[in-house]
This record gives sequence, C-alpha cells and structure tokens, in this order.
Amino acid sequence: MRFASRAAAVGVAAITVVGLSVVPAQASPQHHTIWVRPGTGTISAAVANARPGDTIMLGKGTFYDSVFIPITLTIRGSGWHKTVVKPPASSDNPCNDPQGMNGFCAVGAFDAQGNPDLSQPVRNVTIADLRVTGFTATGVLGLNTRGMHVYGVRADHDGGYGIARFASTKSVFEHNWTSYNEEAGLYLGDSPDGDSVVRNNLTDHNGFGVFLRDSTRLTTRDNKAWGNCIGILALDTGEPTAAGDMKIVDNDVFANNRACPASDEGPPVSGIGIALAGVHDTLVKGNDVDRNKPGGDSVISGGIVLFSSAFEGGADPTDNTVRNNELHRNQPADIVSDGTGSGNVIKHNECQTTIPANLGGCDH
Repeated sequence: MRFASRAAAVGVAAITVVGLSVVPAQASPQHHTIWVRPGTGTISAAVANARPGDTIMLGKGTFYDSVFIPITLTIRGSGWHKTVVKPPASSDNPCNDPQGMNGFCAVGAFDAQGNPDLSQPVRNVTIADLRVTGFTATGVLGLNTRGMHVYGVRADHDGGYGIARFASTKSVFEHNWTSYNEEAGLYLGDSPDGDSVVRNNLTDHNGFGVFLRDSTRLTTRDNKAWGNCIGILALDTGEPTAAGDMKIVDNDVFANNRACPASDEGPPVSGIGIALAGVHDTLVKGNDVDRNKPGGDSVISGGIVLFSSAFEGGADPTDNTVRNNELHRNQPADIVSDGTGSGNVIKHNECQTTIPANLGGCDH
C-alpha cells in the first residue's frame, strides 16, 4: 500500500504556486456573504471576487469546479445531499497537476525553494455542508494552513484522499463522511506540532480510514471506521521530526477487511483495525475494535497492531500505551506486536488473543 507516497498534486502545487508568488491575505474588517448558483466554474469565480473573511454560500444543485483558495474564506453548501461538487472538464487551478485534479485546495505561501513557508499559512479556511466526489486527486486539500476547519462534508470516490491536509496546524475535521477514496478517507500529515483533531467522522471503504503520518500532537476521537484496509494508521516514515505524541481514543473500528496489494510504495495490508507503525508516545484507549480480519495478503493483521516502520526509513514503536480497549473477533489476534521497540505498555484491555501469546494486556 502507499505508505511512502505523498499526494502528487501537492508537489506540483508548490512549484506552480511559487511561480504565481501567492501570499495569502487574511481576514479584512468587513465581511460579506456571496451567494453562488450551480454551474461550471461559478465557485472559482466567486472566490476570485471575494475578500479575506467573506463567506461563499452554495445553493442546491451540482457544481463543476476545482477551487483554489489562497485567502481566509468560508465556503458552505446546503448539505451534502443537496450541494454536490464534481470535476469540471478542465481547470487551470494551480493546485492541480496533469495527473490529478483536486476539488477544494487551500494553500498558503511558499519560499523560493518551493517549500511551504510555515510563517505564512493561509488561515481559517472553512469548507462545510457539501459533497465533493469523483476527483482524480483529493476532494478537499489543505497545504500550509492554520485553523482549517472541514465539517459536514461528504467526500467519496476520489483518486487520492477524501479530505487531507499537509504541513498544517490546528486543523479540525469533524462530522464528515469519507468513502471509497483510493489512498485514505481522512489524512493529516507532515506536521511537527500539528495540534489537530479528527473527530466524529464516518470513514469506510478507503485504503486507510484515518491516516496520521509524520506528525505530532494529533487526536483521533469518536470516529467510526469500517471496510478499509486499515481503520486508523499512525505512521512514522523517518522524517526529521519523529511521529508520535498522538491520541487515538473512543473510536469504533470494525470489519476493516479490504485488501490493498503490495506496490512499489509499500507492502500489502489488510485486516488491521488500529496500527501504530514506528510512532512514539501514542495513547490508544477506549476504542471498540471488532471483526478486523485480512481479506488478502498483509504484512501484519489484527485488531490493534504495533510494528516497526524501519522498512520505510522510520523507527520501531516506542513508549506507546494501549489500554482499556474492547477487542473481539479480530484475526489472527486482537492485539499483535512484531516484537520491536521498547517501553510499550499494553494493559487492561478486554480481549481474548494476542501475538505473541505471552504479550499480555488482556483482562479476559
């Protein structure tokens, strides 16, 4: 599976945006509401006429657009069953690349080398109450954002991620539903001191339900993940700041039995509820983890698994805590460790089976 990849659109976006010398403006004292009717390119036209801090309201119907957002804006639909955004036939959105088109793309400033200038993020972009579907890359994408808020969004059948943000802080993804996205339903990555929350989302039949990568200070709470290759994945791939200091709590993670075959970007994975792959100081607590079993080949499987990501250039799992979870009918076991790492504490879980058998941690 795609452990190693980053969204292709992100790299191309960085180059293109630098060429345009985009520097995100922030909210102005006077805010306006702009009402937009369905059509082709009508959202982008409204953004071009908007001022920082404005709200763009989308009516009922189907929009064909790919929307670049370099300023503080709120874009809100009439509900995901009423407002639908699909790809246009073509787009000059600078966040797209030849292989992938994004739906909504909030982008901050870049430096002369084409890297995100983290001192100049685009702030407080909100995307809400709409459906974004069928894009070849990502439904809702944030790159170098601060305070990005995505809620009430249905993101499905996108070729990369449903809802994702890179190199960003203080994001909140809540009350969304992400399905049938090739890479992951919800993604937060590449963010030392990310200070972000994923809560109360539904995520099903994606590659990964919730994907947390190369970041610290992320919380995944009260989500429901099913039908994915991995329900919730926390991964360290060896970036300069090790991934960890996360909380994965009170989630319902069940029947993640989809099979993602091996590729040049990673091994096969299937039947994994919650995975800690090379991360440190992460708490996994109060989760219901049920009926996760492999539907095909997998590098490891089980309800909650701890394993090394050294094959990715990452690390062994260290100083993680797995406690007070309820695990039932997971195969080949409820809790699985590959034996790497140190300082991991597994205790007071309601479960039946572990690998190795003497791992401990189950209060039957």
